[in-house]
Amino acid sequence: MKDQLTISISTINGSYHFQLGKYLRRNLVATFLLFLVTVVVMAFSIQYLWTAVNQTEQEKTQLSRHANELKDEISSLESDRQSLEQNLADRRYELEQITGRVNDLENVLGIDTETEQPLNDRLDTAALNSAVRVAMLKVIPNGSPMDYRRISSSYGSRNHPVFGNKRRHLGIDLSSSSGTAVYAPADGVIELVRPSKKGYGNLLKVDHGYGFMTLYAHLKTFKVKTGDFVRKGDLIALSGNSGTSTGPHLHYEVRFLGRALNPKYFINWGPDNFDYLFNHERSIQWDSLVKVLETQVSTQLQLSLHKAVPSKGISN
Repeated sequence: MKDQLTISISTINGSYHFQLGKYLRRNLVATFLLFLVTVVVMAFSIQYLWTAVNQTEQEKTQLSRHANELKDEISSLESDRQSLEQNLADRRYELEQITGRVNDLENVLGIDTETEQPLNDRLDTAALNSAVRVAMLKVIPNGSPMDYRRISSSYGSRNHPVFGNKRRHLGIDLSSSSGTAVYAPADGVIELVRPSKKGYGNLLKVDHGYGFMTLYAHLKTFKVKTGDFVRKGDLIALSGNSGTSTGPHLHYEVRFLGRALNPKYFINWGPDNFDYLFNHERSIQWDSLVKVLETQVSTQLQLSLHKAVPSKGISN
């Protein structure tokens, strides 16, 4: 027929005839076209995906290279930071040494930096009430900051154990085993925590307020960080042998307005011998400090009494 297509296949077993109608031919053509379109679409999709993958790989490589550059830059900045910190530590150590030399010069020139107060201006400890005494023992360093075997080097002029020349020792050295606990001798805030392998070694400073500061050198490890508030008796560090040191010990300093004082007076001072410090350390205007603390204690007492007394209601 006109609308039919006959396909003949001859074999040794005979001939076979297949007739394809009009609609079947259309379906075959449509199927072939669909297959062709599908192949073309897949080819373009694969090409697009391949291009996207290549672009992603390139971006990944660039990001990786940029990340490595940032790591190198961070490493360089960290090295610069450590160098600056060490430089700052060296400058601070030099400042400590200069302070000692200034004190030596004052002694040579006959300038008395520990001028005793006149007898009538000295502190009358007998007139102090218990609240003021407690307040003073909280803010002024007192007692030993650690258990020690002996004082291996006293405060004042001495021959340096490492360099051999005569230098002013701004604190005292408390001999002990490495890793001995170091405690805050009064309330305060951690002013400085500085790791170092030179000079004072691992160094810690506590600002107790009212002009008082304590310094701890040659430490093994720190138990606090800069900015921490501490109470008297809190653990702040472990003693060690860091920096320029000949053996495990704690170098301990007490300063008032930046000037080094004899720490032994503060170590020996406590509630059982309250007069001791004021009889030995006479370069500080203790009476002025007492007036401030008396005012604060009085104010706190008034506030406590005000809170304790219930407010009375107004009756109509």
